[in-house]
Amino acid sequence: MKNIPEYTVTQLNLDIKNVLEKSFEYVSVIGECGPITIPKSGHAYFSIKENDEVLSCICWKGNLERLEIKIEEGVEYNFFGRITSFAKFGRSGYQLIIDQIEFSGEGSILKLIEDRRKYFDKLGYFDPKVKMPIPKYPGCIAVITSPTGAVIRDIIQRVTSRYPLTKLLICPITVQGKSSHIEIIEYLNLLSDQKFIQKPSLVIFARGGGSLEEMMPFNEPELIENVFKFKIPSISAIGHETDFTLLDYVADLRAPTPSAAAEMATPDQNQIYENLERKHSHFNKSIKIIIKNYTHRTKSFKDSINVSIQKIFMWQERVSKLINSQINNYQNVINVKKEKIQTPFNSINQNNPYYKIKEKTNYLNNYASSLNKIILSNFDQYLKRISFQERIIKNSSMEKNLSKGYSLILNNKKLVKNRNELKNLKTFTIKFKDGDMEIEKK
Repeated sequence: MKNIPEYTVTQLNLDIKNVLEKSFEYVSVIGECGPITIPKSGHAYFSIKENDEVLSCICWKGNLERLEIKIEEGVEYNFFGRITSFAKFGRSGYQLIIDQIEFSGEGSILKLIEDRRKYFDKLGYFDPKVKMPIPKYPGCIAVITSPTGAVIRDIIQRVTSRYPLTKLLICPITVQGKSSHIEIIEYLNLLSDQKFIQKPSLVIFARGGGSLEEMMPFNEPELIENVFKFKIPSISAIGHETDFTLLDYVADLRAPTPSAAAEMATPDQNQIYENLERKHSHFNKSIKIIIKNYTHRTKSFKDSINVSIQKIFMWQERVSKLINSQINNYQNVINVKKEKIQTPFNSINQNNPYYKIKEKTNYLNNYASSLNKIILSNFDQYLKRISFQERIIKNSSMEKNLSKGYSLILNNKKLVKNRNELKNLKTFTIKFKDGDMEIEKK
């Protein structure tokens, strides 16, 4: 028993510590992260698990703040650090002091993303029914991306070439690292503020291609929740066409590339010009058709007026002839009656019978009175016909038509009767009910 080394507790703990630190100077350990505790000191205490095996770990505050990824319970990582032993709080043990953490491989990253995707999908965050429509003519587009590099240059070039009326609001961020999603959230809060002066009508999240680890800020749950609650339409353009992040699912529209996002966000000004030209041509044709229709209607109305005037003149002529004819007829009747009367009168004068003269006189007076009534009745009827024709003439007169809303086009007080004549005029007059208006073509 004399050859057995003898130690104090402190010496043995120190020797074990030296052996561990020399034998495992710097190691990489793959395992699943257990529950994480971060007290006020800012240090992170957790364990690495593999089946039933557990390894205690600590990450000092300074190293924790420098980590490029945010560690989460239940995720498999590759932990880098040094093994050391400790003897405190009534027990002794060993632990891994962490100074760097990486995902253990694409498999662990994909599993983490898929778990998060299922979680948010179950909550309805990716439901197409809750997505907002992208504005057709955005007045201002906020672009959340790196302030340098090809991505922002491509977006600016595409937007200005397609729709230069749109204003671009560049929101610069670091597009990778564990604080990237925090920067994006801060911009979302700023853009949502009602007091923000230049409120955009659309937001584009943009980043170039990269590895799964570099894309992880765009898979952070906190970012997904904020984008879901964001009240401004958004387009996600993260990475290349084959790259997918949770931000692509929660955004209102996903673009395969940042350049494609710029095209989806803005209309093509050339297409707008073509549409305007087509509408202009359509309006011109419609106006020509309307003018043609009104010209035809005006001509038809003019023709109808001419026909009416001819009919009026014809009726006037017929009435006049009829009146003259009736007058001649009655004059002939009177003459005949006179002749008939004259013979008895002569006979009376010759025979001078007083009573017969008086009788014949009364007869003639009564007969003359009856004739006068007949003649006056006939004259009254013809005068009514003439008055009716006069009313027709007045209702079809130029002043009456002007009072109905029609107008006349005059050239030196002469009526312009057709379209070709109007085309050759530089100045002309439009006559309305309440006055004339001089028109000069430009």
